[in-house]
Amino acid sequence: MRRAPLLVFFFCAAVPVFFCAAAPDWAARPAAPQQPDSYYLYNGAALQVVRGDPARAPYKKWQVWLYPQSLSASQYGGAALAHARWGVIQGSSARAVIEQLAAWQKFERTYADLFGPNAWGRLTFSYAVEPIAVAEGEAAEPSDLRSEIDSLNSRLGSLVAALRPSLENSASATAASSLQGYFDQVHKCLQDAARFYDQLGRLSAQRAYLSQELARLGAAVSQAEGAVPEVRAALPTVKLPASNNWMTHAEEQGNEGTVEVKVVEVGSAAWVQQSWSGGDGSMAGTIVVTILPYQDIGSLDVWVAPSSGNHGWTVRIGSASRNGFPQSMSSPERKVATRTYAAVDLKTTDRNIYLEFRNPSDAQDAFTFFLYHKERGR
Repeated sequence: MRRAPLLVFFFCAAVPVFFCAAAPDWAARPAAPQQPDSYYLYNGAALQVVRGDPARAPYKKWQVWLYPQSLSASQYGGAALAHARWGVIQGSSARAVIEQLAAWQKFERTYADLFGPNAWGRLTFSYAVEPIAVAEGEAAEPSDLRSEIDSLNSRLGSLVAALRPSLENSASATAASSLQGYFDQVHKCLQDAARFYDQLGRLSAQRAYLSQELARLGAAVSQAEGAVPEVRAALPTVKLPASNNWMTHAEEQGNEGTVEVKVVEVGSAAWVQQSWSGGDGSMAGTIVVTILPYQDIGSLDVWVAPSSGNHGWTVRIGSASRNGFPQSMSSPERKVATRTYAAVDLKTTDRNIYLEFRNPSDAQDAFTFFLYHKERGR
């Protein structure tokens, strides 16, 4: 029978590269925004330009100031700019706030592409002054509220990262129209978080009001997080692969011979048939059929094996069911040089199914196929 590939961790060169279902864009990661060679410094009154790498600056509080329209920071004083902003992105480093701004802007652009350029409203992330280092003592913020909004802001970052592929892979606004209300809620959460950071500095004495706003925002974020599986079921983060070549392929299994693999869709499930031939004869004629109901697919992993050896890319499909995937195995009596194997006809289950490919594009297509159906549940 097929066994899980052995992962050996002796030398770096022998360690398989590992990807998981949380990265539907396969191996590629988006490039980080380019870091500036200057930054602003705000002391509560004046905003000045500082030449130099912000990563080397000694400041612990960094912000992005957001505006409903384009403006030039050089035309206004620091106090005027602070008064005119509609919201703030805040973090512990220039890189953190720049990357969050880029993520929020990309989400906004994708939203506008689907629902129309005017759907987002005036409180846009498109016009910003950044990065701004805030001098210590500029504003006294309640530490407990600051900690809570930082936590919510981090959760919003994860939420946007989870949802953006669904928006990007939606074929049209028609497919996403039934969920526009949900995405409106998410974009309002982003705006409300930015406004709260602004209010935290301006209205720090009004704890009751700030606490009430924070509780309302927290409830909205939790509701949006809870609906992610339903959104992915309607708008999967990936599209079905264009090619079905991966669904029929051969795998070399050493002494056990060659395994012919055939994957077919039957209703809301995939049937994986594995047929053995050749080798030392111990598995010849064996046929294993495993049924993978889409709603029962749990984890999805991809291993990239060392460049040498028989196996190139391995896709693992794990069962979310405690009982595993239903499986049947049949095999005739097999005679080899040293012994005779009895015929087998049994029903069993398997918690994991492994598909092995020489071609990485086939492995990618298999991974994408099962991720799509896992998210849709059908």
